[in-house]
Amino acid sequence: MYSTHSAAPRMKDELIAAIHEHCTSNPDRVAYVVPRSEMRERAERSPDSSADKFVVVALPDVPATQIDHTAQQLQIEVRVRPDGTDVECLTLAGGTVAISGRAIQAAGADTNGQLLIAWMFADSIEFTEYLLSIEHIEQMQAAQQFAQSNARFTLREAAGPLETNEQAIEVFEHVVVEFEPAP
Repeated sequence: MYSTHSAAPRMKDELIAAIHEHCTSNPDRVAYVVPRSEMRERAERSPDSSADKFVVVALPDVPATQIDHTAQQLQIEVRVRPDGTDVECLTLAGGTVAISGRAIQAAGADTNGQLLIAWMFADSIEFTEYLLSIEHIEQMQAAQQFAQSNARFTLREAAGPLETNEQAIEVFEHVVVEFEPAP
């Protein structure tokens, strides 16, 4: 389930510039975990939204029309990093983007069931809210245990290749963006 809405209709220009500068200087795709209160030009600081965090997926080389960010399909996969280690991922946007479970955890979506994504495309910024069910969270925990398991190579050999979308944009790394409290 998902809903597309204007949860944060305008990101702060300084935040956009900082994320764009960081992601263009980094060879790997990186997600940015940002407090909801810091996303808007006029920050809303209410007790209800203080714990909410957005995962900003910066795709400065991808036009918005190339990815269906509103697609409701969510899948849990164990994917292989370039260094050969396994990582649990949540795939979004019809399976075209895989985000590491650690970024999902850093945003608190594994505890509150709400995943807020800000997509920074080459030509626009879009917002999507995904609702994670108990089943999604349990599957993510199982995938994390499998990814960290010493038996993963034996299981992979026995089960054959993992069924994943090889063409997915993989976002394995994340940065938690923190701000100093306003005086």
